[in-house]
Amino acid sequence: MKRILTAAAVAAIVAAAPAQADQATALAAIREQPKVIDVSADTSGNVYVLVKAENIAWPQYAGYLCKVAAPHQGRIFRVRIIELTKAVRTQPAAKWDRLGEAACS
Repeated sequence: MKRILTAAAVAAIVAAAPAQADQATALAAIREQPKVIDVSADTSGNVYVLVKAENIAWPQYAGYLCKVAAPHQGRIFRVRIIELTKAVRTQPAAKWDRLGEAACS
């Protein structure tokens, strides 16, 4: 019984590793895009993209970043665009003011 539980735990860890690696490559691909200053992700599949404030359609840009991340299959469910000066590192990222966001499918 103990061997079965150990094998199941090892299988779960091995299965989770590719998803994290895929998310890392997706974040790297987003980081390479124009206007992106920094990128971070939480455990719920939300990606926070820090940008300088400009007068562009940020929700559409967030949708574009979803498409950039999609080939990596990194469990990214939502891209949130945050103005660089509004990202207060002492607060949780979910509370930062957003310029735009998009749900990734």
